[in-house]
Amino acid sequence: MPEDRFGDLGRSAAERLAERDRIDPEPDDPRRRPEVPRTGSKYAWVVGIVLLMAASVVLFTTSLQPGGGEGLRGPEPGTTVPDFAAPAATGSIEDRDANVRQRGSGGGSAAAGTVPACEVVSEEVVNICELRERPLVITFLVTEGADCEPQVDRVERMRGEFPQVEFVAVVSGDDRADVERIARRRGWELPVAVDPDGAVVNLYGVGLCPTTVFAARGGATRQVEIGNLTEDELRAAVRRLLGGRGG
Repeated sequence: MPEDRFGDLGRSAAERLAERDRIDPEPDDPRRRPEVPRTGSKYAWVVGIVLLMAASVVLFTTSLQPGGGEGLRGPEPGTTVPDFAAPAATGSIEDRDANVRQRGSGGGSAAAGTVPACEVVSEEVVNICELRERPLVITFLVTEGADCEPQVDRVERMRGEFPQVEFVAVVSGDDRADVERIARRRGWELPVAVDPDGAVVNLYGVGLCPTTVFAARGGATRQVEIGNLTEDELRAAVRRLLGGRGG
């Protein structure tokens, strides 16, 4: 698990090089410390839950009773979608987990991020704070033990009809290179965020695959749908998000 969750992207190149020399000197430097194995992620259990539940998503979505299972149903309508900045599948950031530090949350940490997620701005990163400046559709999925990729295929096919809306996919439980291969093979051109340790799905309270969150400009959650949606259902939900306006 990374120590800073993109904290170094907010510093100058000189500062980053100096810090790297301090903590990771050259091989012949007598100060060099042996590499310490990374500990397991505290969010790994969330990815495991998603994987176990994803295979039976139809059963779960048809059997959930009103008022039950709120912890697995994504953000509450009316609440702002939480901040995060995650590696982009098409970028080159390796072995980094998403930064999920919220604005105004006090001091940073290795677990959440040393700087607030909204301050992590880079072409290598999918930053939800930037995307929610417009109406937003987020599709959450895992790729192991489930068949959720077709939902992103459907989003990809219809999203061009709504140029005023941002569409993003969040893939949990895989590393960046694996997610990039999947995205390229399936022809996904929408932003794809990589959530290796499940920090983002944990933050959003997502436990079923796929889950789709529709948020208004500014990030207020308007609708959360669990399970597969047809292209027509997606179009109808986006039109409702836009107040009845088309693409």
